[in-house]
Amino acid sequence: MDNDILNLEQAMELFGVSERTMIKLLREERIPARKIGREWRFSKTALLNWLGTGVSTDYLNQTELFRVATDTKADVPEVLSQIGEAVEKLKDNGTNIRELLPELEEDIILPADATLRVSYKRQREVEKLTFKIFWPIRN
Repeated sequence: MDNDILNLEQAMELFGVSERTMIKLLREERIPARKIGREWRFSKTALLNWLGTGVSTDYLNQTELFRVATDTKADVPEVLSQIGEAVEKLKDNGTNIRELLPELEEDIILPADATLRVSYKRQREVEKLTFKIFWPIRN
């Protein structure tokens, strides 16, 4: 057997990280790996190349460079109503996000080619239904 093929434990040992960290990297599809049956397999060469060619700033949480958010706790019918009101407000005001988040330092207009992603996630003690609108970074 070639030592270039590693299992999960060996890959964790190579990087000196916990299983939780390795699983996070796998879920985020940031690390070269293949799932064969129920087991993860890694090429030692690919892992070292991945590590060596990375630039640390590429892996910073880019969403944290600027973040404005609002949270409102309410019952489900009220939450859904608030989503509808927010969408109508955007439509009525030229899709300027600043209408919803006045703390923004500038007007941000949703482009015509934006994408909507609806996702469900169960993570630790929280379940999330998320509606995301995203688009490429503006100049």
